[in-house]
Amino acid sequence: MANVKQSVAPQDTQRMELRSLVKLASETISHYWPMQTFIHHNPLHGLEHLPFEEAIEEARKFIGGNGYLPNSQYREYFQQGRISSSAIHETLQTRAQEQHVVIGNRTVTHLEVLKTVFIHGTGTVEPDVASAVLDRSLSETDVTGLREKLQDLSRSQEQQFSLNFHADQEQSELGSEYTLAHWCDATLGTGIQDQINQELIKWCGGFLDEGHAPWPMPRSNKTFYDGWKMLAQEDWTGPLFGIQGWKSKIRNLPDLPSDAIGESLETLAIPQELWIGYFTLHLAQLPGWTGFIKWRSEQSNHQWQQAFPIDLVRYIAIRLFYERELVARTCEAKLGIPGTFTSIQSFLRDHPNGYGLYKEWRTRGLAEQVMANLDLSLFIQEPLPIDELDRQGVATSHTWQTVRQRQAEEREVCILVHLARCLDCSVQDLIESPSETLEILLNWVDCFPDSHHGPLWLHALERSFVTDFLQDFSPNIQRLRQSDESVEHPSESRPLTQAIFCIDVRSEGFRRHLEEVGGNETFGFAGFFGVPLCFSEFGSEHETDQCPVLLKPKHIIKEVPRAYQANAADKFLERQQLAKTGHNLLHDLKENVITPYVMVEAIGWFFGFRLFGQTLAPLWYERLTSWVKDHFDISLGTTLTVEKLPKDEAEEMVASEHRAIIYRILIERYGRLGNAVAHDQVERLRKQALNEVSIDNTEDQELHRLLHWTEADHEKFLQQLMGEYGVHKRAVTNRMHRITQRGFTTTEQAHYVETALRILGYTKTFSRLVLACGHASTSDNNPYESALDCGACGGNHGVSNARAFAAMANKGQVRQLLAKKGITIPADTHFLPGQHDTTTDEVQLFDLEDVPATHRKDLNRLIHDLEEAGRRNSLERLSRFPEGNNGQSLNHAVARTKLRSVDWSQVRPEWGLSRHTAFIVGRRGLTHGLNLEGRTFLHSYDHRQDPTGKYLEIIMTAPMIVANWINMEHYFSTVDPVVYGSGSKVYHNVVGRVGVMYGSQSDLCIGLPLQTVLDVETPYHEPMRLFVIIEAPMERISTVIARHEVLKRLVGNQWINLVALDPETMEFFHQHSLEEWQRIQ
Repeated sequence: MANVKQSVAPQDTQRMELRSLVKLASETISHYWPMQTFIHHNPLHGLEHLPFEEAIEEARKFIGGNGYLPNSQYREYFQQGRISSSAIHETLQTRAQEQHVVIGNRTVTHLEVLKTVFIHGTGTVEPDVASAVLDRSLSETDVTGLREKLQDLSRSQEQQFSLNFHADQEQSELGSEYTLAHWCDATLGTGIQDQINQELIKWCGGFLDEGHAPWPMPRSNKTFYDGWKMLAQEDWTGPLFGIQGWKSKIRNLPDLPSDAIGESLETLAIPQELWIGYFTLHLAQLPGWTGFIKWRSEQSNHQWQQAFPIDLVRYIAIRLFYERELVARTCEAKLGIPGTFTSIQSFLRDHPNGYGLYKEWRTRGLAEQVMANLDLSLFIQEPLPIDELDRQGVATSHTWQTVRQRQAEEREVCILVHLARCLDCSVQDLIESPSETLEILLNWVDCFPDSHHGPLWLHALERSFVTDFLQDFSPNIQRLRQSDESVEHPSESRPLTQAIFCIDVRSEGFRRHLEEVGGNETFGFAGFFGVPLCFSEFGSEHETDQCPVLLKPKHIIKEVPRAYQANAADKFLERQQLAKTGHNLLHDLKENVITPYVMVEAIGWFFGFRLFGQTLAPLWYERLTSWVKDHFDISLGTTLTVEKLPKDEAEEMVASEHRAIIYRILIERYGRLGNAVAHDQVERLRKQALNEVSIDNTEDQELHRLLHWTEADHEKFLQQLMGEYGVHKRAVTNRMHRITQRGFTTTEQAHYVETALRILGYTKTFSRLVLACGHASTSDNNPYESALDCGACGGNHGVSNARAFAAMANKGQVRQLLAKKGITIPADTHFLPGQHDTTTDEVQLFDLEDVPATHRKDLNRLIHDLEEAGRRNSLERLSRFPEGNNGQSLNHAVARTKLRSVDWSQVRPEWGLSRHTAFIVGRRGLTHGLNLEGRTFLHSYDHRQDPTGKYLEIIMTAPMIVANWINMEHYFSTVDPVVYGSGSKVYHNVVGRVGVMYGSQSDLCIGLPLQTVLDVETPYHEPMRLFVIIEAPMERISTVIARHEVLKRLVGNQWINLVALDPETMEFFHQHSLEEWQRIQ
């Protein structure tokens, strides 16, 4: 038989191409993770292949966000001394030319003008208000003198003002800088973009809901596009928008969204070379919703995505349909032309004067001299009488040009006067200067507009910070140098306790205070302790991925009751189920149309108690409710299933589960007869359901007799076992796969423990008690609570990873394997898991049942030290809040931080990761004793124990990248809190259990709220790119970077500032480019 080659139909090829173009277009849109596991991310992650400054401009083009603080804020930093004069000088020196001019008796260099404009601004004002500014600040004689000087300049002749400008510019920008809908809005004052956005928000909010809406959208397991097609035909908004034949148009849309996209692009006549950019413009309209769709479409195992598929192709298909219909209606009604790309281009090309006059009237306004000769009624007629406007545009063109020329000259006079005053020159000096001098000054200012200052201010801020920051390390560096050069190394004494904390900036202060309290040694490590796992909490129906989102966990860890807790576990589950039932009932009653009216009368007083308690006395209310919970909750001791079951035990476990199912069915159906079925007969039924043995009248005779079965009854029972109860081969395979994922082998456990200890440089001198301390945060009424939890644990609490790590490190067989690899953990060393609450500074210890009796004294001392360190850290942190600590005592500080964690009106329970600046990778001796003010991620690392750079590579490709994401989210949420941040919490509402939005309808808020990064209106977080400081040979760092494209992008495109502390010279070097290191003076 001949082989037949299967070909791809041209239509399929076009569909595949469209899907790939949409994917390329989505690079500008960053992933948005759901609020349950809020993941700090770089909102420009898809643009990291571009240099930092170029990426900001690209994002501004599509999303519209600012990439830098206002210049006024940077100038305030300069006045406060946070930006130094020397940093400004060094920053501007590279842009300055070796030129100067003479004004009066002064010689003014190009660098001096740049500094003046940089620090004091350009003095630029809007052309139409320049005259009013000059009237208030200069005499008419001075203004006239300067204007006459400017009229002689060659630049005056070069400035051509033409009404054609608008049409020429928009012809080149249509479809690439803005969509057709955007053009209609900007030109005609319509609201098409808002209409489209409102519709897509409505449909996305309904379709993407994950159980939050009391009245969910009918989805019927349809895709987003199919569900919209079905429901939109009955939607009233289409006819309300004036779209004729709404139902039939939707009904006649293609079945495939890619075909619908092609149809809409053809209708709009968008040139193919513009498609990618055009898709990006549409996706960037709602970057929150599209970011979430982008994330969810890539989660093939996500239960909601499996049930209700959605992707950006389906989203674009719907969006383009609305645009083509609304643009067509608008252009026909207001301009009398079809709503297509080619028609609008022809309109602009054929009517440049009339369109220019109309656009000036709508956007900037027309001067009185121009309006005096116009028929203003023409501007509001529909359709627009463009031919008559053309004639009037030609007639008034000279008058308009004269007005614009005068305004431009007055604007330049304002610039020169501002510059002269900042340079301590007089206006008369300017008038007496040669025209060429004034022209040079204006050219210098024009080449250095305010819009170019942001990147330079950022560079100066970063330069000022790093200069002061690195000087603080001098004493510690000197001690390290002396220690490294010492011939005799004294034997290290055994610390009282050792503690491994997360690298989180909030751990820095706690570690410092814990070290100060007593003989405690601390280390910093990513909060998942290098153990990527999927965690199933006892009694929970859901699993959480406890690792950075860069990793995918392959192992499942379950929390189970300890062996002696069987009765308590049953009661715990009963209470939990009762509480869940009550919660669901209360929720249903609250959301019902009728029952709330009855509830207010019946149990409104109960909610009033909570309302007044949490509002007026939140700390007292929390203590009362905790007391009640303690009396009703079941105290349950649990452990984790760290061990992986052998294959034979796993198979027996599955078999036991199936036998239990069969027993239950037999007893339910046959009562005492079913209970009398022998074990071997139940086992035979199980094997028959799995097709391992067949029905045999001889072998099954006793079973048939007992249950009064015929062979047909037997066959029917097996079919029910397989179909209704899942006792079949495929179920066994799936169950075995899940069981084999559960836990770790001893070899795997030893690998994870060894890797963590070697990365830390922690391979000898173990104390009797070692604390593995994860972290979490406590707050009330806070949708962003997971943003305050452990980012390395996927936005979850870190205690499960700490417990798993400690259990592995305590295992005797693991220690035997470690000893063979040169890491000997003493028999009396015990690893203890804990969790640091970063809001209250309380540390909770876990698995205390496993602590040996011989370590009780060590444990009591550790508890005391942790409590004292927490009190000190609370007092230190309070001083950073707007209200300060007001000289309060340690106990008052503890009460205050506790209050912030339970107050449901508190918009800022803690500052979180704000004000972070650096990620330090090195020995603790580099930072020991330094008060880094909770602004640094501290990752322990000893380059001496990593000659190949293997462990440095792990740090740079995981924790460092996560820290960069955290840094970029804080950076962009600070520089533009509305576009890249999420605005004020005051207006937030949770939507669909996936995110928050403003009020009842908006885009998903993609960044951090104002209250996280701003102190009132002043930035609390100083937006700078992360400084990564690594104590390691530069060659080793460069080798790691060269192996990974992601690192080459981050470093080469200046998304991070990489600094190396060279172990040989103990001097700092900055990686200026991928090939060059520069010594930092």
